[in-house]
Amino acid sequence: MLILILLILLLPGPLLTFWNLGTLIFRKKRTARFEFLSFALGIFYMLLLYGIWQPRFWEESIVKPNDMSSLHEPLSREHILTILVLAAVGLAAYAVLRSRKERPPLAKVLAMAGVYIGIAVNLLFIIQLLGVLADNSVFMNALPFDVLLMLLVPFNYIVLAVVLLVETVREQGRKLEEEEISGGVEPYKSRFLNDCSRILAGSRRWALYALLLMLPLLCVIVVILLLFGQKPDSVIRAFTETADWTLSTKVPPPEVVVDAHYLCTVALRGHEKLVRPTRMGLRRGERIVVNRQLCVANAFEQLLEERTPRFHRAVRKFYDTYGYPVSRHIRTPLAADAVYLIMKPLEWLFVAVLYLFDAKPEDRIARQYLPKI
Repeated sequence: MLILILLILLLPGPLLTFWNLGTLIFRKKRTARFEFLSFALGIFYMLLLYGIWQPRFWEESIVKPNDMSSLHEPLSREHILTILVLAAVGLAAYAVLRSRKERPPLAKVLAMAGVYIGIAVNLLFIIQLLGVLADNSVFMNALPFDVLLMLLVPFNYIVLAVVLLVETVREQGRKLEEEEISGGVEPYKSRFLNDCSRILAGSRRWALYALLLMLPLLCVIVVILLLFGQKPDSVIRAFTETADWTLSTKVPPPEVVVDAHYLCTVALRGHEKLVRPTRMGLRRGERIVVNRQLCVANAFEQLLEERTPRFHRAVRKFYDTYGYPVSRHIRTPLAADAVYLIMKPLEWLFVAVLYLFDAKPEDRIARQYLPKI
């Protein structure tokens, strides 16, 4: 039943993409409904997968097995607003150019410039995501199907936008020929405006005019975005200030493995202000988050192992038997906070024992989970 639901949810997007490709290859008449559905479903998939992935900022460690993906976010959250605005401009320009309403030549050329911006942004996004498919080490952790679903909107946009640009130029060329045959009438009283209209009416150079207009249009958008805290180079930073992806320039910290046993789970999952994680530690070759309570408990266990090995084995057996089932239920910050508070009296007891029987108790506590030299 679950597989059937997933197929119903996920298959329409790829099928509509193949339909769009088929209509373009065989030059069939395209309908706006299928294009709208392709974009709508693609955006839905992107939002759904992004929510399921819950990718972390490049400076944050991937937490295993909590995180759904072993990849960091493909776009920097600090600069993602710029990318979203440029993508929206591209979609709006596409809708204007796709509509059947008759528009002045300058409006069409400006819309073409907006489509150029949309193509550039979507092409960068495709390059950003496709790099992980070539990386075998990432291939095993991130399902390629997930990445392909994320690419539905950029791929469809670029293909349909290129065809739309060609169709717009050709259609304007046909109109120009019809006007020349029928004898065109100058629309404006001003000679300058008529000259501008005549220049723009010639569709052969519309691609160049749109390219030239793209730069001032992009500058206007960037200036507006500056008022919302974005930077002039946020377009570049959105892709480069990331980790794990094609255009990424940042090196992320190593993955953190959630130890399903003991107080390691509490130190990682509890609220920071309460459990107070102090640093990263090393346990069985894996990086973990440690706090003082965890270090105190481990130092106490170490002292028991040195002084009373037989009693330590009994305590260890009891802890292994009952600690693991309890730790499996520590899945939320509130549950971790509760365990932390319950263990607080025992932590004080452990500290008292350490101060009674160890000459340097704080040194022993500080050495816990550090690499052995």
